[in-house]
Amino acid sequence: MENHEEKVEDLTNESTESEAVETEEVVTEETVLTKEQELEQQVAELNDKVYRLSAEISNIQKRNAKERQDAAKYRSQSLAQNLLSVLDNIERALQIEVEGEQAEGLKKGIEMVYEGFQHALNEEGIEVIDALNQPFDPTKHHAVQAIPAEEGQEADMVVQEFQKGYILKDRVLRPAMVIVSQ
Repeated sequence: MENHEEKVEDLTNESTESEAVETEEVVTEETVLTKEQELEQQVAELNDKVYRLSAEISNIQKRNAKERQDAAKYRSQSLAQNLLSVLDNIERALQIEVEGEQAEGLKKGIEMVYEGFQHALNEEGIEVIDALNQPFDPTKHHAVQAIPAEEGQEADMVVQEFQKGYILKDRVLRPAMVIVSQ
Protein backbone atom coordinates (compact mmCIF):
# COMPACT_ATOMS: atom_id res chain seq x y z
CA MET A 1 0.00 0.00 0.00
CA GLU A 2 2.81 2.24 0.65
CA ASN A 3 3.87 1.90 -2.92
CA HIS A 4 0.48 2.82 -4.08
CA GLU A 5 0.38 5.89 -1.82
CA GLU A 6 3.80 6.94 -3.03
CA LYS A 7 2.68 6.61 -6.62
CA VAL A 8 -0.47 8.64 -5.92
CA GLU A 9 1.64 11.23 -4.15
CA ASP A 10 4.10 11.29 -7.04
CA LEU A 11 1.25 11.68 -9.52
CA THR A 12 -0.26 14.47 -7.44
CA ASN A 13 3.09 16.27 -7.28
CA GLU A 14 3.57 15.85 -11.02
CA SER A 15 0.09 17.17 -11.75
CA THR A 16 0.66 20.14 -9.40
CA GLU A 17 3.98 20.82 -11.08
CA SER A 18 2.42 20.63 -14.56
CA GLU A 19 -0.39 22.91 -13.44
CA ALA A 20 2.18 25.32 -12.06
CA VAL A 21 4.08 25.24 -15.36
CA GLU A 22 0.84 25.82 -17.29
CA THR A 23 -0.15 28.64 -14.94
CA GLU A 24 3.30 30.15 -15.31
CA GLU A 25 3.00 29.95 -19.11
CA VAL A 26 -0.43 31.65 -18.98
CA VAL A 27 0.92 34.35 -16.66
CA THR A 28 3.90 34.80 -18.98
CA GLU A 29 1.59 35.05 -22.02
CA GLU A 30 -0.63 37.57 -20.19
CA THR A 31 2.44 39.54 -19.15
CA VAL A 32 3.67 39.56 -22.74
CA LEU A 33 0.22 40.67 -23.95
CA THR A 34 0.04 43.36 -21.28
CA LYS A 35 3.50 44.61 -22.19
CA GLU A 36 2.55 44.61 -25.87
CA GLN A 37 -0.58 46.58 -25.08
CA GLU A 38 1.43 49.04 -22.97
CA LEU A 39 3.93 49.48 -25.80
CA GLU A 40 1.13 49.94 -28.34
CA GLN A 41 -0.49 52.53 -26.07
CA GLN A 42 2.84 54.35 -25.71
CA VAL A 43 3.31 54.29 -29.47
CA ALA A 44 -0.21 55.69 -29.94
CA GLU A 45 0.47 58.44 -27.38
CA LEU A 46 3.78 59.33 -29.01
CA ASN A 47 2.15 59.39 -32.46
CA ASP A 48 -0.55 61.70 -31.08
CA LYS A 49 2.14 64.00 -29.64
CA VAL A 50 3.96 64.02 -32.97
CA TYR A 51 0.78 64.95 -34.84
CA ARG A 52 -0.05 67.70 -32.35
CA LEU A 53 3.48 69.13 -32.46
CA SER A 54 3.46 68.99 -36.23
CA ALA A 55 0.17 70.90 -36.31
CA GLU A 56 1.52 73.43 -33.83
CA ILE A 57 4.66 73.98 -35.92
CA SER A 58 2.52 74.42 -39.01
CA ASN A 59 0.37 77.01 -37.21
CA ILE A 60 3.45 78.88 -36.00
CA GLN A 61 4.84 78.95 -39.54
CA LYS A 62 1.54 80.29 -40.91
CA ARG A 63 1.35 82.92 -38.17
CA ASN A 64 4.94 84.02 -38.84
CA ALA A 65 4.27 84.26 -42.58
CA LYS A 66 1.18 86.41 -41.89
CA GLU A 67 3.16 88.65 -39.53
CA ARG A 68 5.88 89.09 -42.17
CA GLN A 69 3.27 89.95 -44.81
CA ASP A 70 1.62 92.47 -42.48
CA ALA A 71 4.98 93.98 -41.56
CA ALA A 72 5.81 94.44 -45.24
CA LYS A 73 2.31 95.73 -46.03
CA TYR A 74 2.32 98.29 -43.20
CA ARG A 75 6.04 99.07 -43.05
CA SER A 76 5.49 102.78 -43.68
CA GLN A 77 2.79 103.18 -41.02
CA SER A 78 4.88 104.68 -38.21
CA LEU A 79 6.75 107.03 -40.55
CA ALA A 80 3.50 108.20 -42.12
CA GLN A 81 1.91 108.80 -38.73
CA ASN A 82 4.87 110.96 -37.74
CA LEU A 83 4.74 112.93 -40.99
CA LEU A 84 1.00 113.64 -40.90
CA SER A 85 1.43 116.59 -38.53
CA VAL A 86 4.08 118.03 -40.88
CA LEU A 87 1.65 117.66 -43.77
CA ASP A 88 -1.05 119.43 -41.71
CA ASN A 89 1.32 122.36 -41.11
CA ILE A 90 2.15 122.60 -44.81
CA GLU A 91 -1.57 122.68 -45.62
CA ARG A 92 -2.08 125.49 -43.10
CA ALA A 93 0.81 127.42 -44.65
CA LEU A 94 -0.79 127.05 -48.09
CA GLN A 95 -4.06 128.57 -46.81
CA ILE A 96 -2.38 131.87 -45.99
CA GLU A 97 -2.97 134.65 -48.52
CA VAL A 98 0.30 136.27 -49.59
CA GLU A 99 1.21 139.45 -51.42
CA GLY A 100 4.35 140.21 -53.28
CA GLU A 101 6.57 138.38 -55.69
CA GLN A 102 8.86 136.87 -53.04
CA ALA A 103 5.92 135.61 -51.00
CA GLU A 104 4.34 134.08 -54.10
CA GLY A 105 7.62 132.30 -54.90
CA LEU A 106 7.85 131.00 -51.35
CA LYS A 107 4.26 129.76 -51.50
CA LYS A 108 4.97 128.08 -54.84
CA GLY A 109 7.92 126.25 -53.23
CA ILE A 110 5.72 125.12 -50.34
CA GLU A 111 3.15 123.84 -52.85
CA MET A 112 5.86 121.80 -54.56
CA VAL A 113 6.93 120.30 -51.22
CA TYR A 114 3.27 119.53 -50.44
CA GLU A 115 2.79 117.81 -53.80
CA GLY A 116 5.98 115.80 -53.21
CA PHE A 117 4.63 114.66 -49.84
CA GLN A 118 1.30 113.72 -51.40
CA HIS A 119 3.01 111.74 -54.16
CA ALA A 120 5.24 109.89 -51.66
CA LEU A 121 2.25 109.01 -49.49
CA ASN A 122 0.28 107.78 -52.51
CA GLU A 123 3.21 105.60 -53.58
CA GLU A 124 3.09 103.91 -50.15
CA GLY A 125 -0.66 103.32 -50.40
CA ILE A 126 -1.60 106.11 -47.99
CA GLU A 127 -4.71 107.99 -49.02
CA VAL A 128 -6.83 110.81 -47.64
CA ILE A 129 -10.15 109.72 -46.14
CA ASP A 130 -12.93 111.43 -48.07
CA ALA A 131 -15.12 112.74 -45.26
CA LEU A 132 -17.03 115.84 -46.35
CA ASN A 133 -20.69 115.16 -47.26
CA GLN A 134 -20.24 111.46 -46.51
CA PRO A 135 -22.24 109.39 -44.00
CA PHE A 136 -20.60 109.40 -40.58
CA ASP A 137 -18.47 106.28 -40.09
CA PRO A 138 -17.01 105.93 -36.57
CA THR A 139 -14.20 103.74 -37.91
CA LYS A 140 -12.98 106.53 -40.21
CA HIS A 141 -14.31 109.70 -38.59
CA HIS A 142 -13.87 111.28 -35.18
CA ALA A 143 -16.87 113.50 -34.42
CA VAL A 144 -15.84 116.53 -32.37
CA GLN A 145 -19.22 118.24 -32.63
CA ALA A 146 -22.79 117.54 -33.68
CA ILE A 147 -25.06 120.24 -35.10
CA PRO A 148 -28.74 120.14 -36.05
CA ALA A 149 -29.34 119.16 -39.66
CA GLU A 150 -30.49 121.96 -41.95
CA GLU A 151 -33.54 121.64 -44.17
CA GLY A 152 -33.00 119.09 -46.91
CA GLN A 153 -29.89 117.74 -45.18
CA GLU A 154 -29.70 114.15 -44.01
CA ALA A 155 -28.86 113.24 -40.43
CA ASP A 156 -25.52 111.61 -39.56
CA MET A 157 -23.71 113.28 -42.44
CA VAL A 158 -20.29 114.93 -42.17
CA VAL A 159 -20.85 118.65 -42.74
CA GLN A 160 -17.39 120.01 -41.94
CA GLU A 161 -13.87 118.62 -41.68
CA PHE A 162 -11.41 120.06 -39.13
CA GLN A 163 -8.52 117.72 -39.83
CA LYS A 164 -7.96 115.28 -42.68
CA GLY A 165 -7.90 111.60 -41.96
CA TYR A 166 -5.59 109.10 -43.63
CA ILE A 167 -5.82 105.41 -44.40
CA LEU A 168 -3.02 102.96 -45.23
CA LYS A 169 -4.39 100.22 -47.48
CA ASP A 170 -7.19 98.96 -45.18
CA ARG A 171 -5.92 100.39 -41.87
CA VAL A 172 -6.88 103.83 -40.56
CA LEU A 173 -3.77 105.82 -39.67
CA ARG A 174 -5.70 108.78 -38.34
CA PRO A 175 -9.47 109.33 -38.38
CA ALA A 176 -10.78 112.58 -39.84
CA MET A 177 -11.93 115.10 -37.23
CA VAL A 178 -15.40 116.19 -38.31
CA ILE A 179 -18.66 117.90 -37.43
CA VAL A 180 -21.73 115.72 -37.94
CA SER A 181 -25.34 116.74 -38.61
CA GLN A 182 -28.10 115.27 -36.48
